[in-house]
Amino acid sequence: MNYSFKRRRILIDPVQFRLFAVHFLHIVIILVVFAATLFVPLMMQLGSETLSWVEKEEVANQFLALHRRVWPPLIAVFVLLVIHLVVFSHRIVGPLVRFRMIFKAIAEGNLTVRSTIRKHDYLQKEADGIQEMVDSLRTKFKGIEEQSGEVREGVAELKRAVASGSVEDMKRNLKGLEAQMERLKAYVDQFRTTP
Repeated sequence: MNYSFKRRRILIDPVQFRLFAVHFLHIVIILVVFAATLFVPLMMQLGSETLSWVEKEEVANQFLALHRRVWPPLIAVFVLLVIHLVVFSHRIVGPLVRFRMIFKAIAEGNLTVRSTIRKHDYLQKEADGIQEMVDSLRTKFKGIEEQSGEVREGVAELKRAVASGSVEDMKRNLKGLEAQMERLKAYVDQFRTTP
């Protein structure tokens, strides 16, 4: 099944907001350190008492020229990094939100869920692992359902034998029922419910 999914919100989960906030702070710190490295020495020269007005004018011109040349590309890089950060966070948080929905469906007993995520999302191996788990659970529960059906049939046969009063039929049906119960127990024993 091929489907197209359009995101309606930029921030889709509190985890994404925290991820975005931390990385945004890192970007701002890097930009502030970069700008301080470029401009603080010139600002200190402008405030210096030892420079003449002509030298201060030259430093001021350098300062203004640097402002004109540095800020536009720096702002462009900042905007591109923020856009990249949003895309990056969607590729992590999107699958996590999908996994939560899958876990909730499994907890409600729905084993028909598929752990498909978008082609370019991260956590592909984890999605495959979840799908493998769901497939395994589905297979085991199908085995339990089949054995449960056989046990029900065995009980029905035993009831008919009791109604007919045939002791031999009852013994044969009981043995068959015991074998079916053992097979059912083998399927159920695949699950550990105590640590």
